Amino acid sequence: MGEKGQTLDTGKAGNKFGHDMGEFVANHLCTKLLDTKKGSNEAIYNGERVIFKAAHEGTPSIGVTINVLENVQGIIATLEDKEKSLDNFHHYTIYKVSTDWYKQQMKPSQSSEAAARTTRMANCNLIRKEGKVIGEFACDF
Repeated sequence: MGEKGQTLDTGKAGNKFGHDMGEFVANHLCTKLLDTKKGSNEAIYNGERVIFKAAHEGTPSIGVTINVLENVQGIIATLEDKEKSLDNFHHYTIYKVSTDWYKQQMKPSQSSEAAARTTRMANCNLIRKEGKVIGEFACDF
């Protein structure tokens, strides 16, 4: 896996953070996560099927599986703004990008050979630069 990969523990922690944040952001945007039976953070937002992704500051990219990319019209990325975070509160900005934009930017995951076959990554800084800001908030996780 190398330096770019995750350990089992960091992978589990990241998965929990992503699911907790997906539910939090869905509520913040007045929608609900769909029961997808596969555990992905999908929802209907403004009439479009989207996937919710999240990353702490310092996380270089977010990943979406190829199967999910075929079923959604947009990606909603909640990215931490370290310079705006205070004490125990983390500040996040919510960005939306189209699936077409994501597909133009994506690269195979480098976390494992299996992930490289199924998951495509997009750079968080590029999402910050080119994504549409649709919200922001602070929370304690």
